[in-house]
Amino acid sequence: MKAGRYVLAAVLFFGLALAQKTITLKAWTIGPDDPSITRLKNLEAAVERLNALLEIEGADYRVKLEGDFDTTDWDPYLRRVLLAFQSGEAPDIVQASAAPLIGVWATAGYIAPITAETSKYGTFKDVFPTLWNAVTFKGEVFGVPQDTEARPLYFNKTLLKKLGWSDAKIAELPKMIERGEFTWDDMLAVAKEALDKGVIERGKGYYHRPKNGPDFHMWYRAFGGTSYDEATGKLVFDQQAALRYFTWLKKAVDAGVLEKDRLDGNWSRFHENVTSGKVLFFSGGTWNWAEWKTQWVKDKGGEDWLWQNFGFAPQPAYKKGGKPITLSNPQAYMVSANSKHKELAAKILAFVMMPDLDARHAVGSGHLPVLQATASLTGDRFIREVSYLLNYTTFAPQHPDFPKWQDALYRGVSAVESGQVSPEEAVRVVAAEMKRALKDQVMIK
Repeated sequence: MKAGRYVLAAVLFFGLALAQKTITLKAWTIGPDDPSITRLKNLEAAVERLNALLEIEGADYRVKLEGDFDTTDWDPYLRRVLLAFQSGEAPDIVQASAAPLIGVWATAGYIAPITAETSKYGTFKDVFPTLWNAVTFKGEVFGVPQDTEARPLYFNKTLLKKLGWSDAKIAELPKMIERGEFTWDDMLAVAKEALDKGVIERGKGYYHRPKNGPDFHMWYRAFGGTSYDEATGKLVFDQQAALRYFTWLKKAVDAGVLEKDRLDGNWSRFHENVTSGKVLFFSGGTWNWAEWKTQWVKDKGGEDWLWQNFGFAPQPAYKKGGKPITLSNPQAYMVSANSKHKELAAKILAFVMMPDLDARHAVGSGHLPVLQATASLTGDRFIREVSYLLNYTTFAPQHPDFPKWQDALYRGVSAVESGQVSPEEAVRVVAAEMKRALKDQVMIK
């Protein structure tokens, strides 16, 4: 009799084990900065929480996540994702930049609309409303905001002091930029003065990123440019704004403020010169703050050293009284159209929309949170003080051909800085390239 009970118990146990299946989903994520590994770690935490709920509910399945975090660079990562989409082998969840890619990938049928799912789960309701604009294309939601950021103009307070600036004047600089009192030309003049007085080395007056990226669209906008026409849904290239931008770059190179080979693709040289205190003004991202404190100035005092030496502000306007600018390029989790478990993937994303996970990523990576409740959970000084930049933020246009627009603009920037062409010729070349590549999808003004 007792043996019979054991047999029955074993049958029930193995029957339950067989009934409980494991569903494996794949997720690809990227930094490429190391601190942004929480883009993957938060997904893993979400799956753990989902499985705990499934256990309580007595569900007959559990979820396993096979995740990958890329630290190489955006170009190879996006090529890998594109090949996976085209071959039908894409992971269930892909993380990438929302504004420049969702329109492209949605149009190509690579990612699935998840409008119904984002309406179904309450955790999505706490996302900052404006961020949904970056993941919505033609009325459908194609992604879930993962983080957002701003791209400040940083300045070296120690070098400004050597130039004779008082602490009060340095503290007032962000306000001067906000009021439109300190423009790009003013920054150029200060940097030139620093060079002439031996405070900085040649080429170290201003640094921008060393390779292509959305920031160049932001700087074009800072010089009065527009890139999208709401009425027609077409991209726009403003030749006068581009000429102002290109002319400023040439003046900066000619003055010895900006390196002729700044676009060398070398991020290590960028960070090394910035964190060694050699560069006066430098444009970067909020996430760079996390990189610097954990990787570049850790032995100097980490974040305390950053607060002592660096300040930040919006990118200046090009004319007195103008409004400054920054750019947000929200990252998003997207669900692949070829996923066999679209609803389950969206459910995982609902579990990742938790304030504690959002805060963990924001503090660890230097990005800004996407949930309204997160601010109360983090006492992080940098996040608290830098978040005001979102009052000046812009987004890349949600147009599937915007990457072509951006590439053409970047080639103009590169040609001007390297001295290959004049600003006027660069404008003509960029306009012709956009017309050729974008045809009737761009308006040349």
